[in-house]
Amino acid sequence: MQLLPQPRNNKKLPLKVESTAHEHLAPYSEIESKIESHAEITSNIKHEVGFPKVRAASAMEDSIMPGIIGLNNAENFPAVLRRERRMSRSSGSASEEKVAIFIDGANLFYAAMHLNLEIDYTKLLRCLVKQRQLLRAYFYTPVDNGNEKQQGFLLWMRRNGYRVFTKELVYLPDGSKKANMDVEITVDMLTLARYCDTLILLSGDGDLAYAVNAVAYQGVQVEVVSLSSMTSESLIDVADSYVDLEQLREEIQK
Repeated sequence: MQLLPQPRNNKKLPLKVESTAHEHLAPYSEIESKIESHAEITSNIKHEVGFPKVRAASAMEDSIMPGIIGLNNAENFPAVLRRERRMSRSSGSASEEKVAIFIDGANLFYAAMHLNLEIDYTKLLRCLVKQRQLLRAYFYTPVDNGNEKQQGFLLWMRRNGYRVFTKELVYLPDGSKKANMDVEITVDMLTLARYCDTLILLSGDGDLAYAVNAVAYQGVQVEVVSLSSMTSESLIDVADSYVDLEQLREEIQK
């Protein structure tokens, strides 16, 4: 027996119009209330239910977040601020740049003697500072209290723009004399670094290289001036710029 195919129902079903996405979304006020409710529940879990680990994590977050937020504040990075100020001044007036000078007196004395050079210390200041603003000029030297000529020279230095720091010579058993002032120079450089844009060091002593590097990390430009044949390579390497004392002969000699 042959089965006849069932007649098809050609009746068209009504089209179901899909609702737009926003019709399925809860009203904004309802979502907002749920968020606030969730925040309130979370707060209760942290502070009322009393899970120690949750409270500890919350306390850690509260202590860390201000520090993380502070990373976006340039004021927390004085080195960056000083370098930015120096860059902005480079396009303006050089007279705004503050300079501090540190002179290793004994080192400079032997360098000048090697060059057969008599230094005019007024010209020296003018040569080093140029058009910039001098903040301080420090002069460090060992002294022999019985040397009247040296005492007269140091008095003149104090009255002509220099702040003089001395240390009495120590006589060693072998007859030699010693008065190392590296510590004094280092401490003063690190102290004054926050107040100046550029630091000028007249010394070739490699023992000061670490101090120069520390000053540079604070965002201060460091210039080293000394006789090349008497200057440590380690000191030149950490300085931002180096000038051979011999190149300044014409400008600083008496």
